[in-house]
Amino acid sequence: MRISEQLCLGLNHVFPKRKIEGRGSPAEYTQAQRQWAERNFRLFRDHVDLAGKRVLDAGCGPGGKTLYYASLGCSSILGIDIDPVRIGHARGFLSAHPTPNVSFQVGDLSRLDLPDDHFDVIFLNDVFEHVDRPLLERVLTELKRVLKPGGRICMEFPPWTSFDAAHLYDHIHIPWCQLIFSDRTLTNVLKHLDAKGPDIGSSSVIEHYNELNRITIEEAHALFDRLQFDVVEFRRERIKGVTLFAFWNWLDARLTRRVVAILSK
Repeated sequence: MRISEQLCLGLNHVFPKRKIEGRGSPAEYTQAQRQWAERNFRLFRDHVDLAGKRVLDAGCGPGGKTLYYASLGCSSILGIDIDPVRIGHARGFLSAHPTPNVSFQVGDLSRLDLPDDHFDVIFLNDVFEHVDRPLLERVLTELKRVLKPGGRICMEFPPWTSFDAAHLYDHIHIPWCQLIFSDRTLTNVLKHLDAKGPDIGSSSVIEHYNELNRITIEEAHALFDRLQFDVVEFRRERIKGVTLFAFWNWLDARLTRRVVAILSK
């Protein structure tokens, strides 16, 4: 075992493991998603009202977020995910918790089989960082196409400089591990730990890590500008709300836990 791997494993015993909901069955994960969606919606509620709206939950996963948004009075909501396993879980959860005007389908966000100017609100929560870099522009262009004029795309995502951007917190508890250790080191440590993720999709923990596009705060803002979105809001959610170091971008980027963006057409 390489020295960097030994160091990573050693440090991993120093930092406490985060307790995260939904780490049992797929149904428990989906239920946890509902709680996360309720917290996340607070980031957007000053700018978005779902009552009577047609909504798209892009990258819906196993559907918990979708069912929460449905509870806020939308006229209809469609959840789309590229992974048929996750859509299967979403449909199963919907059968167990019947909710009117909710549907799920397998779909590719870069090639949506949906009409132009169709949705009032599109959610892209905890999804943006998972889109392949070469497809980012195409996905946003497609979402813009199916969004009604004046509609809103609401997203929140961890930039690559966030302390938990590696999405490895179930196994590697070291904050900013993706900035401290190489991909090779993290991959070998995950293999050593025989890391298994929540059984909600077809990707392994290592595949889930490797698919991250590593987008930064500056890159995201530049992309939104390039695609000529009206940026209604673009803000940093910092650890413990600390803004003392806002003048020092290098440090402030690492203290930024999430980016919240609301885009309009």
